[in-house]
Amino acid sequence: MTLADILRKIKSELVTQRNQIASDMVDGRMSDQQEYQRNVGVAKGIDIACNTIDETIKQINEEDE
Repeated sequence: MTLADILRKIKSELVTQRNQIASDMVDGRMSDQQEYQRNVGVAKGIDIACNTIDETIKQINEEDE
């Protein structure tokens, strides 16, 4: 398993977590505004992490060429 494969697996797990947060929000499972805001922040952090992973994979692929 290459580094890029590992990063893709991590990204997949992060996307699953983000989707669960989104589902909980849509289903009204947030107990209060504070929990909602915290989960928005977590989802935003996951998005940033996924973008960083994409950029890292892109750099790895460019170095392999």
